[in-house]
Order: sequence, then C-alpha cells, then structure tokens
Amino acid sequence: MASTEEQVAHVWRRLGFGPSPADMTYGLSIGPQALIEDLTSRALTSSSYWALPPISGWDDPAAYMDRLFELMQTSTNPLQERMAWMMMGLLVVGYSDGGQNEELDTWVRSCRSGCLGNYFSLLSTVAPGWPMQWYLSNVFSEKGHANENLARELCELFALGTKHPVTGQPNYTEDDIKEIARALTGYDYDWDRDKAFFNPFNWDPGSKTIFGVNRGAAKFPEVLAAIKAHPSFGYFVPKRIYRELMGFEPSTQALEDMHAAWGSEGDIPALVQHVANRPEFLSDTAIHGRVKSPMELMIGSLRVLGLKHLSRFYLQWQLYDMRQYPFQAPNVNGWPSGSAWLHASQLVSWSSFISWACFEDDGTAATPSQDRSPTIRTLKQQGTNASGGDLALQMAGLYDVSTETREAMRDFAAAGRWEHWRACGLMQLALSCPEYLLN
Repeated sequence: MASTEEQVAHVWRRLGFGPSPADMTYGLSIGPQALIEDLTSRALTSSSYWALPPISGWDDPAAYMDRLFELMQTSTNPLQERMAWMMMGLLVVGYSDGGQNEELDTWVRSCRSGCLGNYFSLLSTVAPGWPMQWYLSNVFSEKGHANENLARELCELFALGTKHPVTGQPNYTEDDIKEIARALTGYDYDWDRDKAFFNPFNWDPGSKTIFGVNRGAAKFPEVLAAIKAHPSFGYFVPKRIYRELMGFEPSTQALEDMHAAWGSEGDIPALVQHVANRPEFLSDTAIHGRVKSPMELMIGSLRVLGLKHLSRFYLQWQLYDMRQYPFQAPNVNGWPSGSAWLHASQLVSWSSFISWACFEDDGTAATPSQDRSPTIRTLKQQGTNASGGDLALQMAGLYDVSTETREAMRDFAAAGRWEHWRACGLMQLALSCPEYLLN
C-alpha cells in the first residue's frame, strides 16, 4: 500500500505536472482526498493571466513557448495546465505547409480556455477553425474534390474512435467518411486580406447520408451534431482522458460510469472529478504506473528546483531533442505515451539537461535571484552527509523508492564534504533515478 506521502505526490503528478517541495507540504497538511477536491475545483485562469506574447514574427515562437512553460510551472491552476496540454495532444494541430504562427496561437488559446469546459463546444471551435483546416488539408476542399483527412480524423481521433469501446461495433464506414468530407467542403482563403472564409461556391450542397441518416444539405454544424449524437461520443474521449490520468485502460464498468459523468455534450470537469475520485486513482497500480513524457519531466523538474528565467535553458529545443516539440507532434495522433519514451536517446538527453539545470546555480550571493534554485540551496542548508540523500528524494516528491535508489543517494551524500555542489549532485541523482522517470 502506497504511503500517504506517495499518494499526495501522485495527485500532483496526475492533476498537474508534479509537486514542488511547498506543494508537498501543503498536500500533506490536508491529505490526498482534500487535495483532489482542491485541484479539481480551482478557478480557471484567463487570457489576461496567461499574458501570452505576440507570435507573428519568425523568432517569436521561442518566447511564446517559454511563457507556456512558465504557466505550466507556476500557474495557480495546475489541472488547467495539465488538461490544456492534454487537449493539445488530442485535438492536434502543428506546423504544416502554409500554417502560420498566429493560427497556432488561436489553437493554443482555444485549448487553454476550453480544456475544462464542454468538450463538444471545444470540438466545435477547434475542428472548423483555420489552424485545423490548414493542418489537415481541408482548405480548398471543394465539390467534386473533397479532401477526406479532416473527416477521417474527426471521427477516428477527435470524437469517436474506429469501434465502440464497449460493444466493439464499427463506428463508421468509408461511405460515412466520404459523405462527411463532402459536407466539410467550401473553406477558402483570401490571400489579399490574409483571412479564412467559407465560400459557398466551393461547397457541395447535395444531400448527405451520415451514420445511416439522411442529413440533407449538411455542412460542418450538421456533421458535428451527428457526431455528438453517435453512441461512441460518450465513451471515446472519456476513455482517453482516463488512460492519461490513470495510466491504464478502464474496465467496462468504469466506461459506463464515465459515460454518465460525461453527459450528452462532454462535461470535462465532471469527468475529471469523477476519475480522480475513483478508488483506483490512488491505487498502487496507478501510482508510478506509467513513464513520464519529456514535457512531464521538464516541467516537473522545474517545479522541484524552483527555477525561473526559463529562456536560458532553451526548453523548446531541449524538448525537440527529446522528440516532444510542442508545435510539432509526430502525426495527428499526437505524441506516444508510456514506455515508448523509455529508451537510450531519451535518457542521454534527459541526463544532459538535468545536469545543466541542477548545476547552473553556483550557490553564491553573486548569482542573480532569478537564476537560483531555492530547493538546492535549502538542501545545502538543511541537509547533512547523513540526511542529504533522503531529503533530496523528498524534495523531488519521492518517498516509496527502492532500496537500491535510497542507498545510492545516501552513499553519494556521505561520499565527501557536504557543500553546495554535493547538494547539486544529489538533486541531479534524484531527478534521474528510475522512480522519478515514472508518473
């Protein structure tokens, strides 16, 4: 049975990106169940709080992404950050031929504002939006030459899946995809005004039969309404969210319970609250039940170390090297999860970055305040050769570690003079140990 400390750390990892030492102190003061209630009921942040910088120029994405990383690290609503990132990996958009930075900003803002709202509303905003039109080649799709990319992914990846998660019945046919693609024709672009618009002359006005029902002269709204009414709409996305938050597949009973919480239009907050309060959420199976992604490693370690001034770490390129560049998922299915991230290249890249992050602060008064790690400095002040190994693990949110990990930490703490650099090395070891690589 996992300790209370490990359960609290687990709540921070799954309903956010991991705990800082202060987060652990707070979580332990109220307990895991009260922490779940707190994190699932916090007020949502808004665009004024996000203060995302302009992203119009070629060199703007770096500052833009740094601000996103800062929000993931420091936001007053960690769950919103977690769910926004999850939605960016579900309703995937990225750099593609013709795509512009401003369009990515529109997509990011939609995911951030809608990630803890109504999923049907979010889908209705993102799917017809210009970023998705570019990314999935639906722009310039016209009568007689309908592009099927968006139609297919709308069904397969964004809303329904190929088969009903409970019955196993196919959710759609190739004819359905063709009919939906016809309904999604007509989107065009005004190159002079640099604006997207719907061009009725390019739209196929014929009658369409979708999911066995004649929908008349359907357009995008009718397609979305048909998808919302489909039996799998209440199962597919809930199943994906469950898998992200739990680390394993739901049972049939869990699927039915989530279907009830999800409702007819996709109540994301109700679903997340339901999943987080299920008994298996704090089970030993769920805790440390999957491998962290590069983003989880990066943001979690920044929270542990309390580092600021993130631009000095070139995080977007660190993530690119670790194959999780925020605006360039490998495909429309998003990034892989679980053990796919656990390979030699990943570990080498992570070791290089975390060494830099832990040893950047030299521990002197000359280091600017924004470049200091308060965690490492506290470890140096409060730790000793005898206690430093255990204290470093606790600061990393690790409690129920293996005997081998704990002995290695203790051996390193006792191996030489207790000083700032030994504290740096201990934190690097803690943030590189097998238990930290798991979420």
